Amino acid sequence: GERPAEVRPGARGRPWVAALPSRRTPPVPQVPRAERRPPARLSAEQEAVLGAVRSGKSIFFTGSAGTGKSFLLKKIVGSLPPNVTYATASTGVAACHIGGTTLHAFAGIGSGKAPLEQCIQLAERPGVRQHWLACQHLIIDEISMVDGKFFDKLEAVARAVRKRDEPFGGIQLIICGDFLQLPPVCKANEETKFCFQAKSWRKCIHINMELTEVRRQTDKTFVSLLSAIRLGRCTEEVTRQLMQTAAHSSERDGILATRLCTHKDDVEITNERRLQQLPGKVHVFEALDSDPMLVKLIDAQCPVGGRVELKLGAQVMLAKNLDVSQGLVNGARGVVVGFESEQKGLPKVRFLCGVTQLIKMEKWIFKGPSGVHLSRQQLPLKLAWAISIHKSQGMSLDCVEISLSRVFESGQAYVALSRARSLAGLRVLDFDPKVVRADPAVLQFYRELRRHQLLTQDSLHTHSDADEKENWKCN
Repeated sequence: GERPAEVRPGARGRPWVAALPSRRTPPVPQVPRAERRPPARLSAEQEAVLGAVRSGKSIFFTGSAGTGKSFLLKKIVGSLPPNVTYATASTGVAACHIGGTTLHAFAGIGSGKAPLEQCIQLAERPGVRQHWLACQHLIIDEISMVDGKFFDKLEAVARAVRKRDEPFGGIQLIICGDFLQLPPVCKANEETKFCFQAKSWRKCIHINMELTEVRRQTDKTFVSLLSAIRLGRCTEEVTRQLMQTAAHSSERDGILATRLCTHKDDVEITNERRLQQLPGKVHVFEALDSDPMLVKLIDAQCPVGGRVELKLGAQVMLAKNLDVSQGLVNGARGVVVGFESEQKGLPKVRFLCGVTQLIKMEKWIFKGPSGVHLSRQQLPLKLAWAISIHKSQGMSLDCVEISLSRVFESGQAYVALSRARSLAGLRVLDFDPKVVRADPAVLQFYRELRRHQLLTQDSLHTHSDADEKENWKCN
């Protein structure tokens, strides 16, 4: 099975991580000069979270889309000793954002549905056992998609393998995500529960904290609209504002809005069909993978495929930060305007930010079995007529079109709408207020969290009482 290596600070992903000081040189290419910029300052509430992590407490921090959860998580990864820190996430795409591996790959117990004794045996295999024992700080991102029963299984496995009876075998947990976003994936007729409903959650997590300052969307009207939708509230005013967006143009300067689809829709079929409809020659770019035998594993973690097909006029999206100062960031939208014959036929893309750029091959590096580093070299481009909501979690998109008439899971409408950077870049078709739903159990959890956050803010800043458990009952 796939097994992660320990995390090195300042590895893949966005520039602020790459710029962090490192005690040893990670095996990644140098960051281009354009990507180096002074790191953004942490807000007071982000500093409070970082302080709690440094004091050794297990923490869950949350916040709406755009509050800088990923940014803070990367700061945390860079501040912890690399050889005893493991960065994980519920999905391969989210794990790639923080230069880590999936939680399932770290755990080594498959789906976790086997009886506990069997899961313990799986975790005691050579290589898997080694990192369970080495781990002192375990980071888990996008926690909303992790099933509560799986979390309980992990907690029991950690105690058994490490032969320590403290919660989670004495590992410090740093957990991040938003339970008002996508819920755990479940098969039909299968009951799932959120992680905060896990039996072991309360004894494992010392501090629960919500970030409140929205940093991605600066449009105040849009921010307040999103916060209402996140809580499942859809007033007449919110409905009116969203219905008005249907009149927004779906095209600017030849660049079409990306259609966000529920995961049941076939995004690939839409993109392939639209590509075929364009006239002209198909230009094919094959990836260079470090281990072609492990292509499935690379596919699961890399944001771009092993084969990228483009034509003149293809709608594309950047899958990596190339030059933040010019707006060439992950999720930036553009259209292919040419191919350079002298440059191995590389594509030229005109982006919505006004820049036309020759796109060269980029490299992604991930964790593979026994800690080996896998890599993929490929164009940092994806076809962008359509993208699934699940794949879009954590992204900011320039122009988005969403049909909100379909029945969505709780939180799905919010995830879809919050991908847009502004209300102007959003076009909502067939809006029905009934699709805006928040799970009642999650709303209750957040009400409790806010009440306790007000009571415990002083202790967060002082960290005076190391034994204090800021826990509370959540039914």
